[in-house]
Amino acid sequence: MRDKTRLTTKVYDEISVAYANKFNEPSDNIDDFLKLIRNGGKILDVGCGPGVDVAYMTSKGFDVIGIDLSEKMLDIAKKKNPNTNFEKADIRKLNFKLNTFDGILASFSLIHIPKKDVNKTVDSFYKLLKPNGIIYIGIQEGKTQELSITEPLKPDEKIFLNIISANEIKETLDKIGFIVLSEFSRPSESKEEFDFNKFVVIARK
Repeated sequence: MRDKTRLTTKVYDEISVAYANKFNEPSDNIDDFLKLIRNGGKILDVGCGPGVDVAYMTSKGFDVIGIDLSEKMLDIAKKKNPNTNFEKADIRKLNFKLNTFDGILASFSLIHIPKKDVNKTVDSFYKLLKPNGIIYIGIQEGKTQELSITEPLKPDEKIFLNIISANEIKETLDKIGFIVLSEFSRPSESKEEFDFNKFVVIARK
């Protein structure tokens, strides 16, 4: 079976320009995440897309690295952030040293890996964070399920989504050793968004 995440990456390559034009504001509640990280702290943006959050966090004085599997998204991100380090990488296979980052931002990236990979991926985030490091996770929230769903920005393509319930992600964080600090939820707001609640949880190592 072909890897669902890499098939999804192919679709993101195809919609990269439209996506960057549509989603050009920083992630919901990103300031609630940043206020918990020391000034100038090192942050890893996993699944950085076109680099909107990278640009915002950099503008606030943080030292940011962005990773993504989509080369087209990375091309856009690099043009917008020429002085930032970007790497093509799978969030399930990160090669950074342990205890490297003050914060990890995973804004709607876990939703594109299978459920069987979520625990070990979040566990790797835990190991990459310094003691008391902060994690931000944004998900499409609802009844737990894996779907192949029409991409709103390219209706002739399907995209893989891992829908994660709020309790599911919080239990994952707790099991790994994170302490949940805050959570936020809102419904989808436009036809270009997937029709699930947008849920953000912020936790400390």
